[in-house]
Amino acid sequence: MILDNSLRLVYNPGLYSSSLLSILFPASEFYAAVDPLKGDHWPMLLGQITLARKNLSARIAFLAPRDSGTERDFSPLISHLASAAAERGAIQILAEAPRNSLAEQILTGCGFRSYAEQQIWKLPRQVPYGSGQRSWIPAARGDNQLAQSLCQRVLPGQIQHVEPPPIFPDAQGMVSWHSGQLVGMALTQFGPQGILLDITLDPTLPLIDEYISALLFHLPYRNTREVYVRVRSYQQGLVSALERLGAQPGENQLALVKKMAVHYIAKQTFAVQGFEKQPDITTPISNTKIKN
Repeated sequence: MILDNSLRLVYNPGLYSSSLLSILFPASEFYAAVDPLKGDHWPMLLGQITLARKNLSARIAFLAPRDSGTERDFSPLISHLASAAAERGAIQILAEAPRNSLAEQILTGCGFRSYAEQQIWKLPRQVPYGSGQRSWIPAARGDNQLAQSLCQRVLPGQIQHVEPPPIFPDAQGMVSWHSGQLVGMALTQFGPQGILLDITLDPTLPLIDEYISALLFHLPYRNTREVYVRVRSYQQGLVSALERLGAQPGENQLALVKKMAVHYIAKQTFAVQGFEKQPDITTPISNTKIKN
């Protein structure tokens, strides 16, 4: 069960070869684990997470049972993967699963919750590029503040809590401008098998079709690889535009998250420096609530 669209559509790695890579190179962004046999009637389970540098979100790459026809309990394996992710600095784990699937059942049973509904759309090979009056350029460090502002205006709160705005140039992407304002952003993932886009557009824009067509016109490797767009349920304008371009929708999916860190207020006792040299026998202590 591949639970990361980036791996499934963009890279399409070999399951066992990527697991072997994570074992041979523990410092890589891949980490694999096995839930061993517990008797003849228990399956052996295999799972893998990915965690890129400077990223606080790990992703479950896949879960694989030894025997698909055997009842299986993934909770010990997922618990181990979560601990490994936390040790590597992650505060949450993300996954993508088809709706009403075994994968969704396994993940929700292990503490994952849905934060978005989505579909992956596949673009046709031949797409009309429109008038060519819109343009997209590679995103740069100077676009970070405006990209964050666009995300805050467009994305629902539950998305922003899980997926913070990208930081360029750590993230790859392209941006579009109109009348001196940043009105479009596309995160791009390029791989040997395909290209995956996450597009954010200002909903007040007219002629969304032209912006999408222009993005495809300026997209590298467009003619040699399949192009996919990840579309969330709140992006109805983008859905309509993709339909008019002849894109094909994929299965309904859920984006899920498992949090491994919470914010809390801790009561901590500490000495106040101003009182430490008092001549009294007892030294006053200040009890103060501080935010961690």
